[in-house]
Amino acid sequence: MIQGITIRLATCSDAPDISKLIYAQFHHRTPTLAEQPTPEFFAGFAPETIKEYIGSARYRYLVALIEGQLVGVLGIRDSERIIHLFVAESYQRRGIARALWGRTKSELMADGGDVRVVTNSSIYAIPVYERFGFKAIGPRAERAGVTYVPMQLVISNSQCQQAT
Repeated sequence: MIQGITIRLATCSDAPDISKLIYAQFHHRTPTLAEQPTPEFFAGFAPETIKEYIGSARYRYLVALIEGQLVGVLGIRDSERIIHLFVAESYQRRGIARALWGRTKSELMADGGDVRVVTNSSIYAIPVYERFGFKAIGPRAERAGVTYVPMQLVISNSQCQQAT
């Protein structure tokens, strides 16, 4: 674990900082974009929207903090779709995304049964997801002016139990 990092459930009061973190990282999602993302796409990152997600039983958000500063976030919907995984640029390559994913993965596996998680990865984040074991399950695509690759990870809890 990264020294000095705290990972906890997000609260509604974290929504403005989560929104700010996502907007700050947005340039990585659209490196050569001719068409700008739609206003509806941006609305998905607004503090009000993030608050709604955090308050909904369908979503689970974890935040990573260092010295009280929010430096990472992972949001998952319906325990199967990562919708947000962002780390502040100045804190990248320190294991924060891995720590957020590790906690999420452990919580998903604690329920028993097989775990299937999907995401639409930005082109920039593909190597991160591949290191976590995700595989591309479709071609590069574009929606709402954003380019992504659909990815998936399937973990069989029965295989994990046999290996221990």
